Amino acid sequence: MEAALEESPETAAGEAGADWLCAWCLNGVANEEDRFAFNGQDTHRFSNPDGLRFEILLFSRTQGCREAGVPTLEYTWFPGHAWSYCQCGRCGQHLGWFYQGPHQFAGLITHRIVRGVCVRN
Repeated sequence: MEAALEESPETAAGEAGADWLCAWCLNGVANEEDRFAFNGQDTHRFSNPDGLRFEILLFSRTQGCREAGVPTLEYTWFPGHAWSYCQCGRCGQHLGWFYQGPHQFAGLITHRIVRGVCVRN
C-alpha cells in the first residue's frame, strides 16, 4: 500500500511496516521477507554501458514504488527479463529497476534504500 504524499516520512514508514525505506524521503518500499534470489543470489553487482557500477538487492515485490518507462531488453542484466525504472512513489527518486520475464522482481540500489529499523531506533 502506497503512503499518501501529505503524510510525514515517519508516519508513512511506520504505517507501511516496511523493512526497507527510500533513503531520501523514508517512504516504505520493500520488506525483508520478499527478498528474491536470482541464480542463487539476492545481491548482485553490475555496471551499466556508461561504466556506472551498481549493487542491487532483489525483491519479489515492492510497495510504495512506481514503474517508469517502457520495459526493454536492451542492456538487461538478467537474460530474458525486460527492465523499466523503479521510482519512489513519494519523492520520485530512482531506486532501481523492475524486471519482467520468466520471473517478476525488483532490483533496488543498495545506497538508495535504508533499513527501517536503523531509522526508527
